[in-house]
Amino acid sequence: MLPVFLHIESSPNLQESQAFQQYIGLAPQLMQQYGGVPIASYDVEEALDGGRSPKAFVVVSFPDREAIYAFFNDPAYQAIIPLRDKAFAHLRFFITSERI
Repeated sequence: MLPVFLHIESSPNLQESQAFQQYIGLAPQLMQQYGGVPIASYDVEEALDGGRSPKAFVVVSFPDREAIYAFFNDPAYQAIIPLRDKAFAHLRFFITSERI
């Protein structure tokens, strides 16, 4: 079975730096409990279409799609969603798989 990836595009809410620090201190630990392993993070320099772009992309490998859903449905993660929503001006998640 091929691993799946969680791609995260995000821009922090600059007025909520404390919420941002708290969220990024908690979410990766929870993610690891479900086999999530960060494999890359990128700073976005510009959007070539001239539109607004996120500040960063992060790629996290998971053993399977069910592990991603279990992570998001974990009560501990659900409890930090209000913190997440304050911490980011933009946040979008994608589940991807690799073509071979």
